[in-house]
Amino acid sequence: MPRRYYQYPEHFQALNVASTAGATLLGFGFLLIVVYLGIALRWGQRSEANPWGSKGFEWLTDSPPSTHNFEQIPQITQMPHDYRTHEPPGLTHAV
Repeated sequence: MPRRYYQYPEHFQALNVASTAGATLLGFGFLLIVVYLGIALRWGQRSEANPWGSKGFEWLTDSPPSTHNFEQIPQITQMPHDYRTHEPPGLTHAV
């Protein structure tokens, strides 16, 4: 469809209104995200070093990480995705 219509043809009017409504909704959604980001940056709390209690290797380093991530090789005592608190009797797995 050409760009410079001062009035859309009748068969394109519904699509034009739907496009305008969608763009308006998208704009309000983006504005809401920007407002929440500004509030969080201005008045939000700082999180701790590992807020989710993750056992993944990326949470064992400092933030921001040093040049080589770790000054020495970290001691791994559990697999990174092993969140079980206890194992059922008789169940063993290799680490």
